[in-house]
Amino acid sequence: MKRSSLPLYLGVWLASIAIAFFIGRALASTGASTQQTASGALGAAQIQEPTRRTPARADTIGAAAKEEAAAFEVLSSQSSEMTRQLLNAAFAVPISDPSRSETINKLLEQLAMSDPLAALEFTEGIASWRDAERARNNILKVWASNEPMAALAWADSALADVPYNLRKSQMKAIIQGFAETNPKGAFNYANAMSEANSSELRLKNRLLSEVIEKQIRGGGLEEAHATIALMVDGPSKDNLQRQLVDEWAAFDPVSAAAYVQGLGSDASTGMKTALIGEWAESDPAAAAAWLSNLSAEDPAYRQATTQITREWTRYDLTASSEWLNSLPASPELDRAVATYTYRAAQEDPPTAMSWAESINNANMRNKMMQQVAANWKNDDPEGFTSYLDNSDINQKERKKLETAKSWHSSGHGR
Repeated sequence: MKRSSLPLYLGVWLASIAIAFFIGRALASTGASTQQTASGALGAAQIQEPTRRTPARADTIGAAAKEEAAAFEVLSSQSSEMTRQLLNAAFAVPISDPSRSETINKLLEQLAMSDPLAALEFTEGIASWRDAERARNNILKVWASNEPMAALAWADSALADVPYNLRKSQMKAIIQGFAETNPKGAFNYANAMSEANSSELRLKNRLLSEVIEKQIRGGGLEEAHATIALMVDGPSKDNLQRQLVDEWAAFDPVSAAAYVQGLGSDASTGMKTALIGEWAESDPAAAAAWLSNLSAEDPAYRQATTQITREWTRYDLTASSEWLNSLPASPELDRAVATYTYRAAQEDPPTAMSWAESINNANMRNKMMQQVAANWKNDDPEGFTSYLDNSDINQKERKKLETAKSWHSSGHGR
C-alpha cells in the first residue's frame, strides 16, 4: 500500500490488542464455547515484537531498507490475520452488547487498510442492512484513500447492477476517500462520469459536490474556485458554483457575496439563495442589507426574504419586524410574514395576530390567524377572548378561531 509504514502497522497492532481485550471480556460471559473463540482471537493478537537492531551504518542502508520492507510485509500479514480473528470473535458477541457494532466497524476499517476485499466480505455477516451499508461505506472510504484506482475498478463491476441509492452511497464513500489524498484526481474522475440520463447526471453532480466541499473545508478554496472556472458551462458547473458559494459563505459571507455580485447576470438563482441562506444563519441583518441590492422581481428574492425571516426571528423579533415593515407588499412578503407570525405566536400572540391580519392572501391569512388563535387561547384564554370581543370579525370567523386546533395536533408543529 502506498502509505504503509512501520509506525502505522505498530499502531494497528496496539489498537487490535486493545479491541481484543474488549472482545475477550465481552465473550467471557457468553459460555464456554464462546470463551474458546475469544481465547483463539486473543491468541492471534500475540504478535511478537520485531527484533531490535542497532543503527544501520552508511554501508548497510540498502540492507536495512530491505529488512524494513520485509518487516512491513510481516507486520501487514500478521495484523490482517489477527484482525480476522478478532472480527470472528466480535461477531460472536451478543447483539445486545451496545459496543458490538462499533467494535466490528473499527475492526473492519482496520482490515480495510490491508485487505479491503476481505473486509467487504465480512459485512455480509451483518444482519442489519443499515449497519452493513455503513460498514461498507467506511471500508470503501479507507480503501479509496489508500488505493483509489483499485477501489474505483472494483466499483465499476461490483456496483454496475445495484439499486441507484445504494450505488450513490458507496460511490460517495469512494470519492470522499479519494478526495482526502488527491482532490484534483477525484474531481477529474467525477467530472468525466457519464451524463447519459438524469440519474447518472444527478450522481455525477453529487460526487463533484462532495469533492468541492472536501476541498474547501480543507483550505483549498482558491483551487476549487479555479477548477470550477475551467469547467464547460452547463448544469454541472452551475451546481458546483452554488456549492462553492454555500461553503464559502459559511466562513466568509462578505467575500462570497462580492463573488456573486461580480458575476452580475451570470449569477444563478441557486447561488443567490445559497448565499442568503448561509449568511442569514450567522448575520441576518447583513443578509437583509445585501438582499436590498436585488430586484423584487428577481426569482431569488422571494425565497431569500423568507429565509432571512426564518433565521432572524429566532434571535430578534423586534428587528425582524422592523425590516418586514420596510418591505413593499407582495406575495413574497406574505410568505415571509407568515413565517414571522409562526415564530411570534409562541412569544407574543397579540402581535402575531396583528401580523397575520396583514397578510393579503386570504387563504394564507385565515390559516395563520387560526394557528395563532390555537396557540393564544391555550396560553392566555382571557386575552384571546378580549381580542375576539374587540375585533370586527363576524360570527362565522369567530367560531373558526375559537375552535382552531393546536398546531401540534394539526401537524404544524416544528
